[in-house]
Amino acid sequence: MSCSPQSSPQGSCLPLRFHNRASSCIVLLLALPACAQIPHEKPAEPPLSTAQSLTEDATDPELPGLSPVLHGWNAGATITGVHESTTGWETIFIPAIGYSFNDIFSIDATVPIYMYRLANSLAAHPKPNALLIPQRGEPGDVVFGLHAQFIPRRFQYQLTGLITAPTGDETYGLSTGRVTFDISNHFQRTFRRITPNLEIGGGDSTYLVNRIVNKNYTSLGPLVHFQVGLGIELLRGISFETDAYEQLPMGDQKIYGPSRKGKATVVIGHNVTEDNGFINALDIPIDSHITFSGYYSRSLRFRTDTTALGVTYVLRGTPPTEDGPMDDLFR
Repeated sequence: MSCSPQSSPQGSCLPLRFHNRASSCIVLLLALPACAQIPHEKPAEPPLSTAQSLTEDATDPELPGLSPVLHGWNAGATITGVHESTTGWETIFIPAIGYSFNDIFSIDATVPIYMYRLANSLAAHPKPNALLIPQRGEPGDVVFGLHAQFIPRRFQYQLTGLITAPTGDETYGLSTGRVTFDISNHFQRTFRRITPNLEIGGGDSTYLVNRIVNKNYTSLGPLVHFQVGLGIELLRGISFETDAYEQLPMGDQKIYGPSRKGKATVVIGHNVTEDNGFINALDIPIDSHITFSGYYSRSLRFRTDTTALGVTYVLRGTPPTEDGPMDDLFR
């Protein structure tokens, strides 16, 4: 697998979207009592409302910079270089647009455009100098997302629904040629600078799972996915996150890969899409609009390594602060 820093996009894997993903942390500053002052009563501060908490703490784990803090329209783009151990380097440009209705509900749309990629040749007997096929300017499937995020008493929670439009080329393994979907539940809680997280979801395509990791294939078939991780807020808004993931098929699966003969190559089986591994990601905000990111992902089942470096520009950005929330790059 390979992934755009989401990334989501889970890929997709940007990342929305770089998916699942540096978590926000809040530093609690302990006030020192004033000395040598006449004691007096201080009016108690009213508790933060749910809307205030959402505005200060909630970020979209799929789309970097398109935070519910800013209501209305927003847009941005990511350009990233990805190296996958089996196919080499690729360059991906990922534009995105989103709209935040309020502190809870938001929608967005992203599409990866592969400016350059090397796809595996799945011909029966490829020539030694044609094992990889160069492709340029190929779009993937458009991903539409609906997000609802809440902050109950003890944790943050986000429900995300994703659906694809089959705009990618099935011949190049960039689409299944069908509409696909995924629903995920993301839970996290912040303890000073550390934020553990848990994600549980299900759908019918690996294209929408772990969107921070861009895969060199797409699939069709019911599956469930799990992820557990830990985010750490460093200094001046820099954040690091490490996650372990598991992807389990629930029935017959089809993997769509590239072909040199004008026809998509399809691999059919019950466990062909099963995967597990880990992702390490680092986000470095430059200013309120620009974020540099990098990540390393290891697929234990497929025995592949993916590294990526990218930069995201957001039209309406929020100023990065030492204790402010961090958003992932587009997935």
